Amino acid sequence: MKKTLTLLIALTFIATSYSQAELMGFRDYRDIADSFYMNFEGSDKFNVEDVNGTPFLGEGFEYGYIIDTKGKNKSQTFLRYDVYNDIFEIQLDPNDESLKTLERTPRFQYTLNGEKFVLIQTDVLNDAHYTSGNGYAVELTSPEANTVLYKRYYKELKPGSKGATSYQPDVPPSISSNLVYIVKLGDSYVEAEDHKKKILDAFPSDKQGALKKFIKAKGFKLKGSDQEVQNEMIQIVRYYNSI
Repeated sequence: MKKTLTLLIALTFIATSYSQAELMGFRDYRDIADSFYMNFEGSDKFNVEDVNGTPFLGEGFEYGYIIDTKGKNKSQTFLRYDVYNDIFEIQLDPNDESLKTLERTPRFQYTLNGEKFVLIQTDVLNDAHYTSGNGYAVELTSPEANTVLYKRYYKELKPGSKGATSYQPDVPPSISSNLVYIVKLGDSYVEAEDHKKKILDAFPSDKQGALKKFIKAKGFKLKGSDQEVQNEMIQIVRYYNSI
């Protein structure tokens, strides 16, 4: 019981005292209020309320788990994933308006809506507005295998425009959602396209023939719902690990 409460106690320290949290090995790494604003091409920050769409994976806070891989324990708390800024917001109490974060490190993992988010280090994650060289991705296959499949959520901010005339309405900025699959082969990361032919490009050429036969034998189309595509991607990577 004592061990399972360690992370919860540390999070409470974060909410009350930076110095106490630092002693526990935790710290706030950025002002969480900044996640409610977004920069676009050097323009002034504009409030998320003025944008169509949402930077979050889910609008409200939901029960999830923070996993401390070093302490080998986890704690349940309220979480929300800001996909655009790649931040996990922590709310210790549903009636508490203050939000906190933990240090960006592979030590801390998050479970939200049944998906486990881990921090991976690769420039493959970088895009137009995000250039950190690391980021959170959903771990879809066993991390113990030589090849691991990840899913990365993306949010893209598109600028609005002024109406050309007084009769034409302004078009507000908007946020679109997307996801990509990433394969880790040994120490290298590569994007894997969810296409029955293009996915082969993510793997070594000497294995592509066997993978092509497997995809054909299984009748995989890599089409349909996100869950159907994901399930087929998982099976392809698991088969690759078996050959």
